[in-house]
Amino acid sequence: MKLLFIVSIICAGLIAAGSVQSAEIKIDQRYTGVSHPTMLDANDDGVFANVASFHLVGNPGRATMEGVFESTSFEPGESPCDLQNVPIHQSYVQTYNDGSMLFLVGTAGYGCLNLDTSEFWGELSGIITGGIGRFESATGTWTVDVEAFSVGQTQIVFTGTLQSTVEIPD
Repeated sequence: MKLLFIVSIICAGLIAAGSVQSAEIKIDQRYTGVSHPTMLDANDDGVFANVASFHLVGNPGRATMEGVFESTSFEPGESPCDLQNVPIHQSYVQTYNDGSMLFLVGTAGYGCLNLDTSEFWGELSGIITGGIGRFESATGTWTVDVEAFSVGQTQIVFTGTLQSTVEIPD
């Protein structure tokens, strides 16, 4: 009987220890924003990094996002992507109304430009590297689809969607 009791206590402890899991938050947002070039050219290819600001709406609430990104110079692509580029650096910070912040770093993606229509589109993805407030110690992944339009010679406006899965340790 004692052995059964001890085994039950051990099993209960293992079950309780295994139940310590992380919370998962699904983010599904639409964004609009604008970027401006900087004087930073990390790979000396003549294409400058951009500073960008975005407004996000959707789940889990309204947010702003600031970021810096740099891409390779455009190279020939296949129709309808006449020119294609690849990001070499992306980092973003989302800030929510409660002051919580989520940190995103890009790891992959592409951008396409159709010379006939001047349409630009692409997809980016990356990892979540932490946060502040309700996103403290967050990890996860994110993806963004992008549509962009030039406004003059230096401004680019963006629109698209952002989806991510955020894991937060309990």
